[in-house]
Amino acid sequence: MGRKPHDRADPVKSRWLLVSTFAGWFLVLSITAGLAQSSQRVINEGFEESLNGWQFTGDVHLETNSPLAGKASVLIGPLEGSLSQRIEVPRGNDFTVSALIQSQRTNGWVFALRFLDEDSREVMRVDSRTDIEFDKTESRKLNHYMKAHPLTKWLEIVISKDASEGAVLVDQVGLEMSDENAADLQATCDLAQAMQPFWLGKKVYNEAVLMLSQDGKPAAGQLMFQPSRTISVRDYGLVTNYSQGVDYTLNGRTLVCTASSRMTSVRDEDLLKGELKWNNLGGKQVMVTYEHADAWKHPRPTLVGDGLPNTTKKLKAHAPLRVVAYGDSITHGVGESRLSHIRPFLPPWPELFVQRLKTIYRDEHIQLYNSAQSGATSRWGKDYAGRMVVSLNPDLVLIAFGQNDFWSISASSFASNIADIVTTIRDKNPNCEFLLVYTMRIDQSYPTNSQSWNVIGNNTTNLKSMTAKGVQFVDVTGISELVYAAKKPKDCLNDPLHPNDYFARWYAQCLAAALDPALVR
Repeated sequence: MGRKPHDRADPVKSRWLLVSTFAGWFLVLSITAGLAQSSQRVINEGFEESLNGWQFTGDVHLETNSPLAGKASVLIGPLEGSLSQRIEVPRGNDFTVSALIQSQRTNGWVFALRFLDEDSREVMRVDSRTDIEFDKTESRKLNHYMKAHPLTKWLEIVISKDASEGAVLVDQVGLEMSDENAADLQATCDLAQAMQPFWLGKKVYNEAVLMLSQDGKPAAGQLMFQPSRTISVRDYGLVTNYSQGVDYTLNGRTLVCTASSRMTSVRDEDLLKGELKWNNLGGKQVMVTYEHADAWKHPRPTLVGDGLPNTTKKLKAHAPLRVVAYGDSITHGVGESRLSHIRPFLPPWPELFVQRLKTIYRDEHIQLYNSAQSGATSRWGKDYAGRMVVSLNPDLVLIAFGQNDFWSISASSFASNIADIVTTIRDKNPNCEFLLVYTMRIDQSYPTNSQSWNVIGNNTTNLKSMTAKGVQFVDVTGISELVYAAKKPKDCLNDPLHPNDYFARWYAQCLAAALDPALVR
């Protein structure tokens, strides 16, 4: 992604690098789609109310003659000084922090973020010397997007200058964050049913089907199994019930909309076509609960408990167990209904997984910390593992990167980054164990270049080869291939790169099966 996309020496590579850059940014930008509008949390961000809301020490004063924006900026210098504001933030959220900063004959300044726990202890720090960069389109603007450390109670913004000559001018300090875990986003569906494995039993709960009309024909979609009895067909939010014969007919595994159907449907001609055309289908699938007599004829998720002896021992003994989810936007929960702020508000798959562990082992004290960040690559994971994971003293880490990697780096580089994450964590905690989770397949119609399909397969192979005592692999990639063979990828996806509630449940169920003998019988 650091190479120039217009390099004429290799047009195929150049085109793919352009694809990777665009797709990586789309993963970051897409987290805001469908979410509640983010809120500005900095008091007096433009210093229009003097220094109200800010703490300051040393040589700090207002600049009203030549402000960077509005009527006033803050000038720190020429002597030593600092400006700070502490903000209480909800836990578990991504955020964007920004500021206009213009240095005047000095490099002796720093913009820093301090992450403080409920006892005001610093649990992590990032700053402009090592982590935060100026916006590529605005030379005076710092713009940094990231995930707050899971233990964060307070976020402190600090702009400081040392005693060297010169000064720094500051304005428009902003922090935008949506509360993705608000109390009013509690699940309205049965989470125990949601964790019933799709490959076991004779009843399927809330399987997603996108009713798609092609060539002017009635909208239709397929189920995984041949239903022997349809129990319910409902909208994505599980509120509206549809009636057979009135809203749809059933022909084998295929549901077909009637002429007067109330069911949400999509016309193929309305979908964007071509390279990297983004179709957001979140909430447009219908959810089908049914009984069937078919058997799952494919490989099942594998029990790996013996390969995670420390974790298994703690679970059986009801000893304290800390689980950390570490990955990209899929692990953060993008695509699922809670982060989309729509019914039924299904939580991110790591929460479903840990909730299932609590049920299996009858232990409500298993802790989960989600350190995943939207848009993150395995390189980011390598760079931040010490701060975002080691600091939590985990017993089990779910490492789930990949959706932002295959566009731009080789399979060997990806495997090296994952190995470095494991090493960084084990250097501080030798008893920590790991479940390596590789990503689901994307919607293949999104990129026309087949390179992505091949790299995903190579990454899967490399992660499997890393399996050892204390490091086990969960093959979500293979599961997605099997599901896509029976259904449309668009049945399972919120958009080209993120799972909807239905496939997020596959993630959680596959992880649960790794530690639950009952799910692989």
